[in-house]
Amino acid sequence: MGNRSSNNQHSKIGQETKCPNCDRKFGPSTTYFVLNSHIDHCLLHQQPIPNIEFQMPQTLDQLGDNYIWVKQNNQWKRILSQVNGGQIQNLSVQEIKNRSFPEKQMWFNLQLEKFRIPWQLGSDKLNVNLNDLLQSSLISARSVNFYKEVKVVFQNDKVQDAGGLLREWLTLIFKEMCKDIFTLTETNEVTYKIAKQSQYFDLAGLAIAKALFERMTICVEFDRPLVKKLLGQEISFQDMQLYDKGLFLSWKYLLENQFDENQLQQYFIICKDDEIVELKQNGADILVTNQNKQEFVDLSIQFYSEKLISKQLIQIQNSLYKYIPKDYLNIFTAEEFEMILYGVSVVDLTEWRQHTTYKTPYAENSQQIQWFWKILSEFDQDQLKKFLHYCTGSYRIPVNGFSKLESNRGMYSKFQIVPIDYKNANSFPIAHTCFNRLELPKYTTQEMMRKYLRSIVLNDLEGVFGME
Repeated sequence: MGNRSSNNQHSKIGQETKCPNCDRKFGPSTTYFVLNSHIDHCLLHQQPIPNIEFQMPQTLDQLGDNYIWVKQNNQWKRILSQVNGGQIQNLSVQEIKNRSFPEKQMWFNLQLEKFRIPWQLGSDKLNVNLNDLLQSSLISARSVNFYKEVKVVFQNDKVQDAGGLLREWLTLIFKEMCKDIFTLTETNEVTYKIAKQSQYFDLAGLAIAKALFERMTICVEFDRPLVKKLLGQEISFQDMQLYDKGLFLSWKYLLENQFDENQLQQYFIICKDDEIVELKQNGADILVTNQNKQEFVDLSIQFYSEKLISKQLIQIQNSLYKYIPKDYLNIFTAEEFEMILYGVSVVDLTEWRQHTTYKTPYAENSQQIQWFWKILSEFDQDQLKKFLHYCTGSYRIPVNGFSKLESNRGMYSKFQIVPIDYKNANSFPIAHTCFNRLELPKYTTQEMMRKYLRSIVLNDLEGVFGME
């Protein structure tokens, strides 16, 4: 996922190489400096992003490229979106707060762009050791300006980062954090809550900030109370069912029913990790009654959502707000913010195919292309997400969908399939995640193609940055 090259910019590439953006060929004596300078030039001259606006929902075939994904009643759907950035960019925080989600998203992106340091002024390197992923990332991230272009350098790997490795890095660190500092919530959803104290919550805040700044998604979802804390919003009773459903139901039963206080024998305390925590002064001596049970529930919510994780919250918030102003985050509802941060949780193969381009001689009606989409139609959602990750560096697409996939530096770069010769020595498709490009060999049979495409989704390719 990316181009394999040496980190020594003055050494020669050693073999004929094509620019993954324009296909210009470079001979073996070309230096990495010349090659990378050319790639930068290609990125500079890509088509800039036009303004996008909110209108009433339209049917699928009317949407074209101007749509946005929204989640309503736990279902994803696409609606027309043609926001005029010039009309909303000067609105105040209070004015934009009452606008539609597409307008708020556009305003948010426009405000963040004002902080961007142009790539022409240089980039910062994020040096990462995969054997010590979180520690090395944290140390390096502390010296990086995330308003600048960030080049990820994985030690002992020759991948040249043109944007794809940043998405890969975000995926890797959040997966690693979910094994350590976050743990699964006690709900029906696959979401994560804070598990313990750790220095790595500083890194979590920085990573969330960079994902938002670059309009990228992250591969994990957090509990609703944590999301609301990041937005600076009050936590409701209903929010707690997305933290711990068992606790929520017990509190709900308590509030909705009358009971004999002497039989309940519940005091203003919580037992946590073999310790008794008083919810208020002298709580161990205060019995919960029908008259004070609402206070008990309110204090319990405050304990789990604030006091229990106060240090970790401060770490995440301080790192996040260093780059993303808190007032900007507060314009979103929790549901809207989750759509931006997590992206679309389903892969719509019809949409993907509709917004794919092809390099000659491949075309929509080419035999290999027909095989390609037929094989992908056989994949389940998990396999489609793995294949999307292989091609783009991310398991999910942003809410603007496949029509507005971006390459490095915020340029539109639709998914593209490029033909390459079939070679027995390397028969796998080659992904250039920085450009959302897949080099698909000219397989001679559908079964041969199916073999290699299925190998991609059935094997763990985490941390494999291309198969060249």
